[in-house]
Amino acid sequence: MTWPGRDRLRHLEPLRSITQLAALLANELEASVSPDTPLLLAGHSMGAQVAFETCRLLEQRGLAPQGLIISGCHAPHLHSERQLSHRDDADFIAELIDIGGCSPELRENQELMSLFLPLLRADFYATESYHYDSPDVCPPLRTPALLLCGSHDREASWQQVDAWRQWLSHVTGPVVIDGDHFYPIQQARSFFTQIVRHFPHAFSAMTALQKQPSTSER
Repeated sequence: MTWPGRDRLRHLEPLRSITQLAALLANELEASVSPDTPLLLAGHSMGAQVAFETCRLLEQRGLAPQGLIISGCHAPHLHSERQLSHRDDADFIAELIDIGGCSPELRENQELMSLFLPLLRADFYATESYHYDSPDVCPPLRTPALLLCGSHDREASWQQVDAWRQWLSHVTGPVVIDGDHFYPIQQARSFFTQIVRHFPHAFSAMTALQKQPSTSER
């Protein structure tokens, strides 16, 4: 999936709305994934918000995934503690470096910064603007969900991740993995092990599909 403003769609303005991003992804999945294909939705940080909204849309269309993984993200009724999208460039980049999402060396590369800053600002605006006053605004998702968080994540604490259970009918976790906000990169093996452990049926189904002979082999 290529988002507007990136790669082959870099001529388009980046989207600044989680619900718009989710609608694009849901439409793409509905068009390209057959109903019998095992589907897991996983998202970290802002991606968790997109995954949640995409799952909601797919459930409404009768295409519920087999699982939803929400990682490193506070629940929708909680406010983001960092508000970066309105900061000037210097403060914005300094905060990115503090979070760990930007190398200090990149700050000196003006050409790269001019390319990435508009995209990053759009992403932060989208995630900072994503908010519901109460879980009562919609029924809890039916899709089984796994909550994950980093042991030293300053952007999404255990309590903030645990608050997602108000939005979900069937939930496990939060499972804590050693690391900060970028623990899925720091502890990639542990991250994926938890997903496979909690959704073995989905991976078994995927393996079975991969072993089926293609039409050309029949």
